[in-house]
Amino acid sequence: MPELEAVADVLGAECDPDDTLADVLETLRVQYPVPLLVTRTDEILGTVGLETVIPAFGHLEETRVGDVMRAVPRMDLGERVEKGAAAMRSEGSDALVVTALDGGIFSRRSQPAGMVSSAQILAAIGKNVVDKAPMKILRGHRDLGFNVPITPCQRNCPIRQDIATYIDYVSQGRYVDSWSVIHETNPFPSILGRLCNHPCETDCKRGWDAGEEPVTIKSIKRFSTDFAFKQGLWIDYKIATAKGKRVAVVGGGPAGLTAALDLRVQGYDVVVYEREAKVGGLLSTSIPPFRFDHRQLQWEIDMILATGIEVRTNSNVGSGDDDIKVKDLLDEYDAVFLSIGMMKGRILPIPGSDLPQVIDAMSFLREVSYDQIPDHFPMSGRVVVVGGGAVATDACQTSIKLGAREVWMVAIEPEDRLPAFGNELHEAKEIGLKIHSGVIVKEILSDQYGNVSAVAFAPLHDLQFDELSGKLIFSSVKEDEAAERWVVGADYVIFASGQIMERPDETVPVTQRGLVAADRGGHSSVPKLFCGGDCVQGPSFIVDACGWGHRVARAIREFLGEDMEAAGNRTYQTVIERTDDHRQSEAFSRTEPGILAAARRYDMAEVEQPWSDREAIVQSIRCFQCDSVHHYDESVCILCGACDDVCPEKAIDVVVFGEDRERSSGGENLVCKTAVGDPEGGGVEGEIYINYDRCTNCRICEDHCPVNCITFERVRFIDDTMRVTERPGLRVELPLAVAHA
Repeated sequence: MPELEAVADVLGAECDPDDTLADVLETLRVQYPVPLLVTRTDEILGTVGLETVIPAFGHLEETRVGDVMRAVPRMDLGERVEKGAAAMRSEGSDALVVTALDGGIFSRRSQPAGMVSSAQILAAIGKNVVDKAPMKILRGHRDLGFNVPITPCQRNCPIRQDIATYIDYVSQGRYVDSWSVIHETNPFPSILGRLCNHPCETDCKRGWDAGEEPVTIKSIKRFSTDFAFKQGLWIDYKIATAKGKRVAVVGGGPAGLTAALDLRVQGYDVVVYEREAKVGGLLSTSIPPFRFDHRQLQWEIDMILATGIEVRTNSNVGSGDDDIKVKDLLDEYDAVFLSIGMMKGRILPIPGSDLPQVIDAMSFLREVSYDQIPDHFPMSGRVVVVGGGAVATDACQTSIKLGAREVWMVAIEPEDRLPAFGNELHEAKEIGLKIHSGVIVKEILSDQYGNVSAVAFAPLHDLQFDELSGKLIFSSVKEDEAAERWVVGADYVIFASGQIMERPDETVPVTQRGLVAADRGGHSSVPKLFCGGDCVQGPSFIVDACGWGHRVARAIREFLGEDMEAAGNRTYQTVIERTDDHRQSEAFSRTEPGILAAARRYDMAEVEQPWSDREAIVQSIRCFQCDSVHHYDESVCILCGACDDVCPEKAIDVVVFGEDRERSSGGENLVCKTAVGDPEGGGVEGEIYINYDRCTNCRICEDHCPVNCITFERVRFIDDTMRVTERPGLRVELPLAVAHA
């Protein structure tokens, strides 16, 4: 980063503290984004910017500049931009006055020599940012003089997990440290370590190489969390000073609980309203226990609610006579977050859909989650599940485990195009699931007693799929009128054909799709009402719901008056550490956790098996550690070019001024700028650039540096609001697994 002198401008226009905003409005507009100096008798008292006009709109004539001006710190023009930015943050100011000595180098007096505004600070930082699809480097972040990359996997994660760090910690045997890093942004690692759709792995640099597969990121997360659970560990959150404001969260699912935790840690009083008898949303009522250990979900929800969040179960927010009204919540609380999800299943309106043995998959799985056999379920009978997604697969396997003799999954898409994850279908087929695809349901047949006897399906013409997304083009779904209908015998029919968002009442705005109308930050058109999660986005993944929770919590904090730039999200401790050496990682191939043998998968025991320490460490070693960066000691580097010569990926360029040296990496990240000797007396000057798109952190350059000036290091900002302790003995049983009311 440059010195303040390089970005400073001359002192701008001035005004008096007794001037009104109406007096200076035109000057503010002309000089924007640079603020006006507020002075009196040649003394600089502060600054005033155009941002003060909006809050005072309607009474500009009465608002004095002195009442709304900001403090303006002073700093010598030879200081670095980073130090100036830190001073502005600490003072909550919008500008900085730079000073110079008055009377020579031995003078003790200084006088204003110019001004640096926040816009100029941002411009200086922007010149040091390289933003590419796979990697983002911010050089000189927080005055550390380091490149701080956001890794490809982290960029593709909805909650921005610090993935490379927690994987590196597992490779070193630092399992608790790994779990702590995960918890900085992820309150449900036990679930996401098993059920996440892992978009991070899609962008893993290991998978970019031909013949290679990405790192098993999801399962490494599960390993760390399993270790912490077995050790009886606990995250103890430090709660900020009470803000004196209350927030209601409607819906105790992953989005609602993530937002509730973020708000509570920042000092807000939070009340969660949940219509079920237990919290967790779809995690506790829609996902069967053979998918994950529900004891770990209890543990993670305990940690969240133990921060002092109040939970009111069996409390439905809706339009019924006994329901809580959204308007009443808006009147009672300073903000309301609606995260009701899409907990109601859809039954297609075809002949026979009203028979007693027909149920939607969401209701079916909900009943089972309360340890109840759904009404009319045929023990040793025949079950047909209509649909081919993840919910359909869970309904199929649950039916088999409950004792159904024959279970069919019937879907529109061909079997190789079913929305369900392939491994889940394979597991289900191993325990007896039958699949019929390429047909659409037409009618549910009944016997003489009015009970389900069979289901009729119509064959379809060949379907079309979008080339980019791979999703079905529904306009191509057309029946083959000439083909004979396919009929399968059934005693019970489960529809897994979509989910519905139940609108609480007319206060909540909705879109034409029947979803809640809100932007990506959760802002709705109703004052104080924020909405997010599946009810806004549509059915999605658990990690997306957690992402909604983080974003909406931040939006609520801004709405309630927090200065996010001054306060920041949390207090962080900066740590610089050497990363572990993962060379020879190509010797290991990707492996997945094992699953129980098919003969042992006919009950609700968890199917996916845990890794051993050896398996977890080996898989962690495969990570390239893309968050590690080259640190060149510029006082030692001799610009010999050895690192450039030995780099197998051609990711380094050593540029010596005056020499015609080939630049082959295409790198733009300046990591070293140095001079060796006096350039006028035979010395040389030069720069070194890295292309982090190519670099795999093999460290061969570090080995071959003759003067040992290269190290690979990571910069971390540790969350100081979290402390790992032993799991306490809870005096209050928090509501997750309770008896059905």
